[in-house]
Amino acid sequence: MRISAEYRPGSLTKMLDVIEGEIADDVTQIMREETRDLTMDYRQQVRDAGMGNRLANTWRAEVYPKGGRSLNPAGYIWSNAPAIIDAFARGAHIRPVNGAKWLWIPTRNVPARRRGGTYASSVKRSNGTRMSPEEVEMHFNAELQVVIEGSKGSAFIDVVSGLSGGYRRATPGRTQGRRGMAPRKQKAVLMFNLVRGVRMPRLFDLDGPAQKRAANVARRIAAKWG
Repeated sequence: MRISAEYRPGSLTKMLDVIEGEIADDVTQIMREETRDLTMDYRQQVRDAGMGNRLANTWRAEVYPKGGRSLNPAGYIWSNAPAIIDAFARGAHIRPVNGAKWLWIPTRNVPARRRGGTYASSVKRSNGTRMSPEEVEMHFNAELQVVIEGSKGSAFIDVVSGLSGGYRRATPGRTQGRRGMAPRKQKAVLMFNLVRGVRMPRLFDLDGPAQKRAANVARRIAAKWG
């Protein structure tokens, strides 16, 4: 007895194409899920460090090919605040640049920047951050008084207390009293702490979670098609 199978040209190719497509679907889906979960891992690290949702949500992710499938998909994750993330991932030592001797660390007494204003156009402005030393001097129309003690220093400025909080310029009208208002005493208020450098704590682990998710991709693919 002879047993024969009918061979139809293209049938094997079609079958292999179907299998390849199914594998590509699974591999791409696994990559999307693990890339998404790695992004969540990084965001949670930021929250656990007490740095808030705003910085956490700077983590973004994309899987290539976009909207398609591939046997070799790639997941790409990045932060829109790379300098901050890198500093806390490496535990960087921040030092003054451009020949400066000190880092000026603002205290809570330094006013926040606002949009607009009349500061010199050469001063870079950023809404919500603290004023620079130059901006503080322009804001209060007074010079900072710097006191150096060894490897640290302090910078004060003469101001008066604001009626609704904060500090105001020590103008003659405010210090002497005006329009029936009581005089306000001028005082030196700490605006900046000066240090030679700052060691940033290492708060983020980028490699560990990435290696874990990469291992998950390999394990899940092997479990499905191994």
